[in-house]
Amino acid sequence: MEAIKTVVIGAGMMGYSQIRNCLEPLTDYDITAVCEVYEPNIRRINDYFTGKGKTVPVYRDYRELLEKEEFSLAVIVTPDYLHEEIAVACLRAGKHIRLEKPMATSAAEAKEICEETERAGVTFMLGMLNRFRTESLILTERREAGLMGDIYHADARWIRRRGIPSNGWFVQKALSGGGAGIDIGVHAIDTAWYLMGSPEPVAVSAVTHSRLGDAGARGLSSWGTEAPAGRPMDVEEAAAALIRFENGKSMTLTVSWAINGPEEDFNLKIYGTREGASLNPFVIYGMEQGYCADIQPKFVRDDAWKEGFKNEIAHFVHCVESGKQPVSSARSCYTVQRMIDAIYESASRAEEIRLDRGEV
Repeated sequence: MEAIKTVVIGAGMMGYSQIRNCLEPLTDYDITAVCEVYEPNIRRINDYFTGKGKTVPVYRDYRELLEKEEFSLAVIVTPDYLHEEIAVACLRAGKHIRLEKPMATSAAEAKEICEETERAGVTFMLGMLNRFRTESLILTERREAGLMGDIYHADARWIRRRGIPSNGWFVQKALSGGGAGIDIGVHAIDTAWYLMGSPEPVAVSAVTHSRLGDAGARGLSSWGTEAPAGRPMDVEEAAAALIRFENGKSMTLTVSWAINGPEEDFNLKIYGTREGASLNPFVIYGMEQGYCADIQPKFVRDDAWKEGFKNEIAHFVHCVESGKQPVSSARSCYTVQRMIDAIYESASRAEEIRLDRGEV
C-alpha cells in the first residue's frame, strides 16, 4: 500500500510526541507538512526532520496549508478551542481526520463535527488511545464473546495529586471547555463506557471542586513543569459523577488534577454478571468450578501509552482503506461529549441532568 499523505496540525507536546513516536516510524504515513505557530515548537520540529534527512514545510496558518498542500489525512493536535474550526475546515476539504481528544469544548461543537463528517463521507477518528491498550482489546474480546455476561456497572477514576497543567489555555474554560473533567475525565469515561458496550446514557448527577488550584497549591504537574501560582484559572481541578444508562446500568467517576490523595491513580473497574475486571492492575475476576478465580494476564511491552497510540493508528489506517467506521467514530465520541457537558451542567445547577430528555 502507498503511504498516506499526512499533515500534522499542531506540533506542541502531544503533536511532536505523536510525530516522533507513532506517525514517523510507521511506513503507512508520509508526513508532507506541519502547521504550528509557536516558534520554539517550529524550531524543534525543523530540527527533528533535519536530523532525519527530510525537508518538511511548516506552515503557521492551517488555511494556507489546506490551500497549498495535497494530502489525504489531517492529524489535528491543537488546543481544544481550535478543534471544531480546524476539523470542520478539513472535513469540508474532503480530508480524513484523526483528532486529538476531547472532540471539542462542548457537545454543540462536537455535533457540528459529527454532522460534517457524515456529510463529507470521510473517515473520522478521535484519539481515544485507551480503547486500544492490550487490556482493553482483551476485555472487548471477552465481552463480545459473552464471557463477561451483562456488564452493568463501571467505576472509573483518574487521580493526580498535583497535576494541574502548566499550559495557560488548559485552565481557562473558554479555551479548554473545562478542567480535569474534560481533560482526563474524557479518557476515564470513554474507556469505561466502551468496555461496557456503549450503553445509551440516560442521566447524570455530578459535582465539581475548585479548592486547591485557586489557593495556589499547584506544585509540579505530572509533566514535571512548575505550574505558576497566580495564573487565571476558572475551571475545576476535580469532579465526581454518577452516570445512569439504559436498562439500569451505571458508572461512577472520580477525576482530579489536584487532590490530597495518591500521586497518580488511573484505574477502571467493570462488573458483569459472569466476570468483572480491573484495568490497572489488570485482573479478570471470574468463577471456575464454583470457586472465585482471578486471571492475571501477562504481556511484555515498553509503554502502555505508546502501545495504545500505535494500535490506534494502525486501526485508523485499516478504516481509511476499508471504509469501515473506527471504534472511536464521530457519532460515538459525540455521545461521550454529551456526558461531559451533562457533568458540568449538573454541577452548575446542582441537579440531575436528563440526557434522554434532551437537556444536553
